[in-house]
Amino acid sequence: MNIDFFKYNWRKYYKRGFLTGIFVLCFLCFIDQTLQSSIFFNKIEDLKILMFTLSFIFFGAVFCGLLSLVILFILTLIFVKKN
Repeated sequence: MNIDFFKYNWRKYYKRGFLTGIFVLCFLCFIDQTLQSSIFFNKIEDLKILMFTLSFIFFGAVFCGLLSLVILFILTLIFVKKN
């Protein structure tokens, strides 16, 4: 178990997962808004639906960041510290 690997890389992994989640969900929202019938998000017609969609994108990105931390923790358990 290499706890130093987790200690020095957790911010980088969280940022990477969070930003990837933001970009992917924003791209899906943009594509979904251009379709005639939406698949993933509601059609943005008023401010209430816009805020709901933005909160969905934000919380989805937070989940992606936390998921990347779980993956980093699994990698921490696998890697052996080199002396």
